[in-house]
Amino acid sequence: MSDSTSGPTAGPTSGPTAANAGSAPIPPAAPSDAAGGASDLRSLVFVCYVLYLLACINGVTAIIGVIIAYAKRRDAIGTVWKSHFDNLILVFWVMVAGVFLGMLTWPIAIGAFFANWPVFWPPALGFPFVFALLIFPILAVWYLYRVVRGIIRAGDDRAY
Repeated sequence: MSDSTSGPTAGPTSGPTAANAGSAPIPPAAPSDAAGGASDLRSLVFVCYVLYLLACINGVTAIIGVIIAYAKRRDAIGTVWKSHFDNLILVFWVMVAGVFLGMLTWPIAIGAFFANWPVFWPPALGFPFVFALLIFPILAVWYLYRVVRGIIRAGDDRAY
């Protein structure tokens, strides 16, 4: 008789064991969703870095990459991928500023040249060439360094 009375009380339908059995599947579901989200963020980081590398050829795909980085940066808070999205955004804006300043040197140089028309002032036309031959190559190396370093660190699942 003790076997029949201990059977129903020891079963999964009684008291605390029923509560634990019902809540046990819920915690494992959350980490699998988080792992899936991190995997998606990892893939998006790689997509953005590839878009940035393609921008070296066409100059436009970095815009798509920075849009993705801005859209997913908030989802990546608390993960290593946030630092990658921050890096992508920083690299984009530094290069936009560098290209803009480089393009701005031409009108300034041409304006200075024509403002001093009777007198030839060689530094006026030399300023854009200094940017093109000195500053832009430094920016290009910095750009490639940040992108390649980001790819390597993302491949190792490390923060930038």
